[in-house]
Amino acid sequence: MSAPSSRRVDRRTARTTAAILDAAEKLFTASSFHAASMDAIAAEAGIAVGSIYHHFGSKESLYLALVERALQVNEEHMARAYGQGRTPLEELYAASDAYCRFHLENPGYFRMIALRVLDVPPGDLASEIEQRIADKVETLVGAVADVLRRADAAGQITCPQPERTSVFLWGAWNGVLSLRMRPDRLALDADELHEVITIGRDLVFRGLAQ
Repeated sequence: MSAPSSRRVDRRTARTTAAILDAAEKLFTASSFHAASMDAIAAEAGIAVGSIYHHFGSKESLYLALVERALQVNEEHMARAYGQGRTPLEELYAASDAYCRFHLENPGYFRMIALRVLDVPPGDLASEIEQRIADKVETLVGAVADVLRRADAAGQITCPQPERTSVFLWGAWNGVLSLRMRPDRLALDADELHEVITIGRDLVFRGLAQ
C-alpha cells in the first residue's frame, strides 16, 4: 500500500474510532454499561455493529477505551494549571479551577472516573478499569501534592503534610462537584457550584497561608 493510501486508511480508521467512542460516550454515560447495547451504539455512530468489534474487539474493551479517553481529558485539563509562569500558590488556584471546568464540561466523564456510579464490565476487565483509574488519580493528586510542597518551600503556605492535604482537596472537590448531580432541591446549578467551589478554595488556601 502506498504512503498516501496508507494515510487515507489511517484517517478513515481514526474517524470511525472517534465516531464509535462518541456514540459509546453518549450511551454509556446516559445509562450504564449494561443498559447500552452494541446495536444501539452502532446505530448512534451510523456504522455496522461488526465495525465496533473490528476496531475494539468487545463491548468491555470499548468501555475501557472510553475510560482511557475520559482520563486523558481530565489529565489535559489539569496539566493546563501548572507552569506558565505561575507561582505555586497560583497553580493551586488554577488546579481547583481546572478540575471544576473538567466536571462542568464533561459530566459523564466525571461520573465515570470520580464518582464511579456507572455500572462497569464484569470479570477481570473491571479490575483493570479500576486500577487504571486509581493509577491516574494518584498521579493527578500527586501533582497537587507537589505544588503544595513547593508552595510550602517558597513560604507561601504552611503545609507539613502535602500528600494528605492533596487527598483532602481531591475529596472535597469531588464532594462539592457531585452536588451538581443531585436529583433534589439540594442540587447546585453551574453558577452556584462555581461560587461554592471558590468559597471553599479560598477558605482552605487562606488557612494554609496562615
